[in-house]
Amino acid sequence: MLSEDGKKIEETLKLSDDSKKVIDSLTKEELIQEINKKNRSQFQGDKYAYLKTRLEVIEHQELQQQRQEDVAHKTKELTLAREANALSHSSNKLSKVAIAISIVAVLVALGALVLNITTNGNLNAP
Repeated sequence: MLSEDGKKIEETLKLSDDSKKVIDSLTKEELIQEINKKNRSQFQGDKYAYLKTRLEVIEHQELQQQRQEDVAHKTKELTLAREANALSHSSNKLSKVAIAISIVAVLVALGALVLNITTNGNLNAP
């Protein structure tokens, strides 16, 4: 009973606006209870059909809302993953710089050691 755009095809049901308002004011749980009553429901004929249609609309809206929330969560997850990836790249670059600085420090220390050995610890050469 749903059209492609998710709206109900209500034109075939002959209901007063008051009847529609009463049914539209029911909660989802109340709609389900009335539908489960079948022949004992206070809504019969077109009203019962509208009752079922109204429940379908609510369930469709809930599904759409859930999908929108899922998309929002996935979008946020993607954003966080991109930020984490960018941080990872920055950390990788920083570690490469730290390695380069460590290599330079080791070379300076080796140079100082070689200088110390070749001058016998006496840097005040004549």
